[in-house]
Amino acid sequence: MIEGSLSRRYSKALFELALETRREEEIGQEVEAFLSAYSGSELPTVLNNPAFGLDSRKKILIEVARKIQLTPLSEHFLSLLLERDRLSFLPAIVTSYRRLLNAAKGRVEAKIVSAAPLEPGAVERLLDSLRRVSGKNVILQQESDPKLIGGLVMELEGKIYDGSVRRQLEKMTQRIARSY
Repeated sequence: MIEGSLSRRYSKALFELALETRREEEIGQEVEAFLSAYSGSELPTVLNNPAFGLDSRKKILIEVARKIQLTPLSEHFLSLLLERDRLSFLPAIVTSYRRLLNAAKGRVEAKIVSAAPLEPGAVERLLDSLRRVSGKNVILQQESDPKLIGGLVMELEGKIYDGSVRRQLEKMTQRIARSY
């Protein structure tokens, strides 16, 4: 709970600063790029280790930020997270920032999981339906999960719509069990 509210607070502050400079897309991409570098390396071990002095950890963070060519705003924000021992919240901050950015730009993220990859025509029809339902531009993420057997599981604006064959079979099993 505390992590969520802190993450939202930090992401909102960063978003407002980015909005003032009209660089909200760029700042979002930069923080995501840093998160990628951070998550896929030994950086969490080093930057979150109090055995290393804060100045040493800050120099490492700044060096990484400059290697991936972050703007001063992103660099200062990440330094602030380091100083306040909040780098572990970075994934949640990035997610919250993305939500703020999408809301400001009239976009929404949706995720579709199907048993097999969908044909382009089916994806377009789904996108059109999602646009009509949400009233926003839809950023679609597709995944395949053979365990679904058939059908779709869709997530839109925090709601999950499960139309998979697996779920239908589970419901049938429950109804049969209740009737005995």
